[in-house]
Amino acid sequence: MPLPTPEDERACRVAIDTGGTFTDIAVNRPDNSVFVWKVPSTPHAPDEAVIAGLTEALSEVAAHPHEVAHFVHGTTVATNTVITRTGARVGLVTTDGFRDLLAIGHQTRPSLYDQTARRPHPLAPAELTWEVRERLAADGSELTPVDQAQLAEVTSQIRAAEPDVVVVSLLNAYVNPAHEHEIVEVLRKAGVARSVFAATSVTSEMREYERTSTAVLNGYVQPKIAGYLDRLDKRLSQVGVPARLWVMQSNGGLLGSRVAQEQSVRTVLSGLAGGVVGAARWARQLDLPSVVSIDIGGTSTDIALIRNGVPDEMTAGEIEGYPLRMPMVDVHTIGAGGGSIAWQDSGDSLRVGPHSAGARPGPVCYGQGGTDITVTDAHALLGRLGDSLLDGRLPLDLPVARHRLSEFARKVGLGDTETAAGILHVVNATMGRGIRKVSIERGVDLRQCTLMAFGGAGPLHASELIRELGMRAAVVPPHPGIASAVGMLDTPVRHDFARSVSAMDASELPSVSAALDSLAAQARDFLADSEGISPADAVIERAVDARYLGQSFELRVAWTDDFAELRRAFDTIHEEHYGFCDPDAALEIVTARVTVTAAWQEQHVEPHRTTGGVPEAVGRRRAHFDGEWYDTPVYRREQVPAHARLTGPLVLHQLDSTTVICPGQACWHDEHGFLHIHPEEAR
Repeated sequence: MPLPTPEDERACRVAIDTGGTFTDIAVNRPDNSVFVWKVPSTPHAPDEAVIAGLTEALSEVAAHPHEVAHFVHGTTVATNTVITRTGARVGLVTTDGFRDLLAIGHQTRPSLYDQTARRPHPLAPAELTWEVRERLAADGSELTPVDQAQLAEVTSQIRAAEPDVVVVSLLNAYVNPAHEHEIVEVLRKAGVARSVFAATSVTSEMREYERTSTAVLNGYVQPKIAGYLDRLDKRLSQVGVPARLWVMQSNGGLLGSRVAQEQSVRTVLSGLAGGVVGAARWARQLDLPSVVSIDIGGTSTDIALIRNGVPDEMTAGEIEGYPLRMPMVDVHTIGAGGGSIAWQDSGDSLRVGPHSAGARPGPVCYGQGGTDITVTDAHALLGRLGDSLLDGRLPLDLPVARHRLSEFARKVGLGDTETAAGILHVVNATMGRGIRKVSIERGVDLRQCTLMAFGGAGPLHASELIRELGMRAAVVPPHPGIASAVGMLDTPVRHDFARSVSAMDASELPSVSAALDSLAAQARDFLADSEGISPADAVIERAVDARYLGQSFELRVAWTDDFAELRRAFDTIHEEHYGFCDPDAALEIVTARVTVTAAWQEQHVEPHRTTGGVPEAVGRRRAHFDGEWYDTPVYRREQVPAHARLTGPLVLHQLDSTTVICPGQACWHDEHGFLHIHPEEAR
């Protein structure tokens, strides 16, 4: 079928992003305006908050579920399953002699000088790992066929162990998956588990440890994701939503619910990818060449580098110490957010995070039973939040928070104000280190970068962060607290396909080109068969992973069949990433990659903001900045017209977030509603 277009005058597009504290809803109405809404998350059953948020948001815009033409969901179910170790019992079948592959890994310690640091235990434990006699050579040729008699014994052992999922990952199967498929077929016929699959069906790239780890992670989260998405799909149908359920995946694209249930590991970074995709689109819209996006939520801060409107990507990463081998947006996550708890370490130093108060009980000022002072409490007690959030729907209990702060301050040995300010200083320093990691450590000059701040708490920290880091400016999008959901509204369907190849000169490029053609055909067929999208709507991008001969890791380069041009492009990218290139080194191409995307035919356009003078403040209150209390004006952000220049200190309130402008800074809206923050003398 072709991609759906909102031709119906009443059609709405909805994106819902589930976070640790709030579930965010964005509704793109037929007039192209966006309505945003927030409801508390329900971690025990995330679909409850999704349905509640959808129902409330549609009611607010006088729309009905049957008018939803497009529905996108970002979920943290896979992430939380790995973090909390509540996944499936995964069995692993591997080549004879390689049962300890996951336990040995790279034989490196997580932290070189920390003798207490340990790698996490394999998600497929030794008692659920079986070996089968078979062997393929490095080129995929068969050395030893599958021992059918031994496989029959292994099948009986697996059936007796009753695993939830069985993964088959064999040596060199990425070149030739025949043995994996043969064993999978036998185990499926024997009914040894609810799900049996080959590692090459998840990722078919070289590096056995990463490939096996990725496949095992897929098996570990698959039952939870499959059950959740199936339940959500049914509940959406029950409330009358006719639209297909699309799920945000780690590579910054969408995949269908059925595919997500099979390849669940692709949703591990689902929740945070939407904001990065949105930030990249806004960077292109504002013509900003170097952007650092920072998404500050209740539990964590997600930071990404965006160059020329394209977020950095990686083909390998990890979650909770487990390697992942698949394309992902390159996001650096730190345990610092609005719910991060302030505490005192053994040396009596003030620390903040990474542990969080979460959605419940949450910060003390939320009045839901929280007892630990958090970053949000510090903001509230320094006069930056007022007496409520969410336009009055969440009143803040400031007296109780003030009492708990006083108790904590006495323990720390500081005054109340100094303690609250110290909490913000500590958490800003943590966030600053994260920003430096994705910029300065990659050879990018922060002084030339713009900070794109969003998430519920992003605009609270943006002003102080750009001042402390020397960044040129900050930009806050129109709906910062719902940015991930808004970013998902226009996200294209995307799938990635890869195959290991080998080429070192022009004479070997035809084999790489043939591999790319084969992958492109596979991509089109997959889009049609699995996602129901016509190949005519598909856009194919070809690339290769290359490296200097002898290097251990690769860089992605756009494909061209001209080896000299390919070499020049690689040298340029290598110099951008590492500060040098080596014209004398031999170039080795090791992976062929194809990305297929299908974009929605109508893009969302932000409503234009009218120009005008500086509006009247809706109130004033005492707020603390730079060691002093200021009589600070408070504005409603939606009342500030385009190009009206405001100077700090000031506070801007809106439904989904609060923006703080420090003394010595100024801010203004452009016509599209983006708030620009910069030093007072800079504009």
